[in-house]
Formats: sequence, structure tokens, C-alpha cells
Amino acid sequence: NGLMELVLGLPDRCHRRRPDWVKVATNGRIVRSHELEQTMITGLARTLPRDRYPICFLHLRICPSQIDWNRHPAKTEIYLHSVSYWQEQVAEAIEHALRITPANLPESIHSNRVKQLLKTSEARGGYTTSRSIELIPDTQEITDKTDRKIDSKTDNKTDDIGLIQLRAMAQLHNMYIVAEHPTGIWLIEQHIAHERVLYEELCDRWQLVPLEPPIILQHLSPSQVEQLQRIGLEVDPFGEELWAVRNAPELLRQRDDCAKALLELSLGGDLQTAQVATACRSAIRNGIPLSLSEMQQLLDQWKKTRNPRTCPHGRPIYLSLKESALSRFFRRHWVIGKSHGI
Repeated sequence: NGLMELVLGLPDRCHRRRPDWVKVATNGRIVRSHELEQTMITGLARTLPRDRYPICFLHLRICPSQIDWNRHPAKTEIYLHSVSYWQEQVAEAIEHALRITPANLPESIHSNRVKQLLKTSEARGGYTTSRSIELIPDTQEITDKTDRKIDSKTDNKTDDIGLIQLRAMAQLHNMYIVAEHPTGIWLIEQHIAHERVLYEELCDRWQLVPLEPPIILQHLSPSQVEQLQRIGLEVDPFGEELWAVRNAPELLRQRDDCAKALLELSLGGDLQTAQVATACRSAIRNGIPLSLSEMQQLLDQWKKTRNPRTCPHGRPIYLSLKESALSRFFRRHWVIGKSHGI
């Protein structure tokens, strides 16, 4: 049907106060398509800070007969005849892009990008280059050691949270985890860090389990019943104004407030909204004391998530305080004479 090209800014780092960088183009021309723009905003909503918009560019190469240009007198807005199809394709592409990590990204992509950058700089530079590297046999061991030192320094400077070494030190007010890392300390809110972990697990594996006995809900409206059925729950009439829910998300089955959680799920929203609500209700609550081993386990799980900087609601998960900022505050860079008033 056509070709789709999608460019995304990292949602936890590249975002805007307004949706002015959510762009759509067809066959080389920038246009407006409210349906596709909203699809891109919705697809990235759970990875962005609150009240922020993504940086996203979509380019469609499709047959002109599939485009209706009579939506706006200036021909700046279009309507696609198969807009639902393209909305599904865009949503799937965004979901696939958000799952890309350095671990599952092919090495060839990195190599090709570096080669292209080198070729561009060589063409503009006034120097000669050689792509062959000759190693003297006697210096091979020295070179290997030097490479390992360079690699270790590079790893320490990386800003990928998954590669940062975090060590749980203490718990503050039974709410924040104090963690030490090579360049300072972090404060991580335990509830929303665990919420991010559970949310991504639910996105990967939304499992409904039978309820024995079923949970009985009262006074559900037809829209509430339809909403529960839409997210996969089995709801059957059980009497006058009574409904029996025969399955539920696995995280909610053992909870004492499972009935309240099901009522919350019936209030509306899509499957993603239900996953967020389930993760929020099931996450460790603030005010619960944790041992050092439990805090370390939570930190290790949180670091491995795809979007560790914000919770599904858009709140920041951690506060970073670098050692350089501490040095400036305590004026550790002062010389002895100056600090003594000499």
C-alpha cells in the first residue's frame, strides 16, 4: 500500500511544551493530519513527562489516489481514505521503536552510522585519513590493555541508566531510596519506580487468571460492563443489578481490594489505561519499609526497564545529585589560602 518512515526523539529526553514538532508528510510534502498526529501523541504518552509532547516525524509515500486534498482550502490538511489502517501501522511502529535497546539493536546499524559520519567529515576536512590500522606484534598486549581502559572510562560516562551501577544505601521516610552511583547519589521514589517495572511487565504479558469464587459487583451500568469485556474480562449477570466477574489480571487476584480495582477498571479507557491502573494499584506503596536487599532488587529491576526516567503517568522517578554539584556547594574547589581568608 505504501512506504512509511518514522523518526522519533527519545521520549524521556527529547520533548516539547507544545505539539509543534509532531509532523506528518506525504510524498515529500509537509501536511496536517489530525488523526495521525493524535496517534503519534497517544502512542508516546506513557513515556513522556507530564504535560509534554513528543518529537516525532512521519513520512508516508503512498499513491496520490489514496489522499483526499479537499479538506482545507489551502490544501494543507489531508484525509486518507484508509486512515484507520495507517493509524494501526503507526501505532505498531511506535511500539516497536520503544522496545529497541542497545542490547537488541544490531551492531551493523552503529557501524554504518559511524562510517557515514566519518565519510562526511573526511569530505569537508583538509586532512588525510587511513582506514587500515597496523599493530606491531610486540605491542598487541599493550593495545588491548589500553582499549579496555578506554572502554571502562566510556562505560562510566554513559548516561544509559541500565548501565549505571546503583547501590542502595538507605530508605528516606519509607518513601525514597537513597542510592549511590559513580558520580553522586540518587533519590528514587519506590512506588513509581515499581509502577514502571510492573507496567512494562503488563505491556509485555497481559495475563488474565480465573477467579474462584467469582467477584460480585453491584449496580454496573451497561457501559461499565462493556468496558470490562473490552479489556478481556468475563462478566455475566448474577441476579438483579448483580454481575459476576470470573477472571481478572494476575496482579489483582490476590489483593483484598480486588473488587474496588475492578470497579476502577470499569470506568473507561483502553487496554493501556487498564494496565496503568493495575500497575499503580499493585506497586509498592509509599510508607512501606524495605530492607537493603529489597531496595537493591527494586533498583536492579527498574534499571532494566525501557523507559526508566518517568512513570506511566509522566512523573519523574528519580532525582540526581552529582558529586560535582556537592563539591560546588561545599566549596571543595577553594584553595587553602582563600578558604582561610588569607
